[in-house]
Amino acid sequence: MLMDAGVLPWCPDCRWNLDVYDPALAPWRGTRMIGRWGFRRGLEVDRATHEQLLADPAARPAATSSGEAWLSAVSVVLALLGLAAVGYLVWLAVASDLPPGVRLALAIPAALVLLLVKPSFGRMPTYGVITEREAPHLHRLVREVADAAGTPVPDVICADLSLNAGVARLGWRQRSVLVIGIPLWVMLPRPARASLLAHELGHLANGDPLRVRRTLLARTFGARAVAATGGRNPWRRAVGAADSLAEEGRGTVVLLGMIVHGVLALANVAAATAQLLVDSVAMPDSRRAEYRADLVARRVAGSAPFLQSSETVLLAGRIWQDLWHLAPRIDGGQLEAMAAEARQRLTVHLPLARQLSRRSTDLWSTHPSDDQRMRLIEALPSVDGECGVDDSRWANIDAELAPWRRAAHNALLGTRDRF
Repeated sequence: MLMDAGVLPWCPDCRWNLDVYDPALAPWRGTRMIGRWGFRRGLEVDRATHEQLLADPAARPAATSSGEAWLSAVSVVLALLGLAAVGYLVWLAVASDLPPGVRLALAIPAALVLLLVKPSFGRMPTYGVITEREAPHLHRLVREVADAAGTPVPDVICADLSLNAGVARLGWRQRSVLVIGIPLWVMLPRPARASLLAHELGHLANGDPLRVRRTLLARTFGARAVAATGGRNPWRRAVGAADSLAEEGRGTVVLLGMIVHGVLALANVAAATAQLLVDSVAMPDSRRAEYRADLVARRVAGSAPFLQSSETVLLAGRIWQDLWHLAPRIDGGQLEAMAAEARQRLTVHLPLARQLSRRSTDLWSTHPSDDQRMRLIEALPSVDGECGVDDSRWANIDAELAPWRRAAHNALLGTRDRF
């Protein structure tokens, strides 16, 4: 029985009391009542998704889910609202005969609407792009994984220094971009690296970035409004501002300030509530997308490499901390070996880390828990995968990424690498 301070106990062997809402670990969603509901609802979504995918793991995702249809409709309404705001501003500037000061005052609400609904296409990366000329073996591997996953090769491959990896469609042309976090890459066993690529390219094969793009206005409107009204903890800010104004001793100023901050706090709460409702619809689709990308990784790279990659992700923070302590005594070329030693040493923490991950996700988490994802793959027949890479090819890829390993080592040392 685990009895850590502040954490509700459970039995690691029989999993008694594991799937309970734990305020010490669950994301904070404003109130415990909302958090508890979201945690239980997230478990229900995961169970239903597991049943569906276990019944037919090869099934293609639905063209449009009910949640996506709803978010697309909201996005269209917001886009029309933005167009109306543009037309209104044009009318104020060109056709209106109102005094300039009045026009300026009347333009403020429309300008605020445009700030909340303006389209965001994302910027293509300018740093870290890995061209085929610089890394032909890496590009060949990505091409093979993309072919096996059933998707075109990403338009751009780039590296960064995050403990992550991802795909997106960016820029006016919506070009596909694959991002490889080098710290995570060096921590992964070599077969698990192919699984990581297969998972990310699985998102492209399933059309997930396009689904997000079609519903982006609905997904971001509430978050933008929360940011515009000051971010989290609006009532704490309002009370703090009232106290500051009260110290000035001018009654009119205090009253006016309290009204302004009170209105902002109400707008902030309304925006946060709207975002919570939108995420209640959006995140189940996002979680299902992760499961389906995992199935692509299982098929392309194999069951065992996928599980290795998931275990490494669970331990990544601890491994990075170990490497931080070792950094002054090693160089970039030793990172992979030192990460493998740390990973092996930390495997004793895996069972509890897996189970703890279940308590740190809920309905509004973009990803299911690592334990839920691993249990799905473990419940399916083990497969070897379609894409194999021998050690000589991995050695060539490592040589191509050597400058980035040096950059990761320098990041551990607190310096920047320029190459």
